[in-house]
Amino acid sequence: MVRLPAAALLCVFLISSPAHAEQELVVSAGKGMDDEAMIQRHSIASAEMIGINYSRRFAEYVIGDNNWQWWFQGSYSRLWKEHRGETQHQNILELKPVLRWYPKAAPQGFFAEAGVGAAYLSNQSFGTIDLSTKWNFALHFAGGYRLPGGDVLSLRYSHFSNGYTNRPNPGFDFASINWHFDY
Repeated sequence: MVRLPAAALLCVFLISSPAHAEQELVVSAGKGMDDEAMIQRHSIASAEMIGINYSRRFAEYVIGDNNWQWWFQGSYSRLWKEHRGETQHQNILELKPVLRWYPKAAPQGFFAEAGVGAAYLSNQSFGTIDLSTKWNFALHFAGGYRLPGGDVLSLRYSHFSNGYTNRPNPGFDFASINWHFDY
């Protein structure tokens, strides 16, 4: 028997979706955050960010008047900023489950979501932030609105750090505006 690598099996899972499974392609643009904004220790407020995400809903539950959805999300983000006279780049790959909540039984209108997973960062140093590892935890919180046609607009806060598994743990944050294309 020929064994397929785990990545190939994951691709088959993502591409072969049942008719009822919802999928989104998410396009993001954003900015790094200041050290006083949230969790990070140093500012990357001058950093710019673009990204693309693939999300697939794998479970949905209606509990009372609330709709709860579990999504799997794979993401690529690119940040860049000027630091000491040269342009620095940071590439981020993420995999994470995401929980989305609608305060209605139907998935429409406003929602909130949170996701926690793993991220690989291409560089341990970005601006004045020196991370102790390239592998980090990825955390995000978002709020958004599902439009009548099914597309979604959201505002997201993202945080990356090693979760105090190593020292130091400065982490960094960015905020993004996201357009989710439903298909």
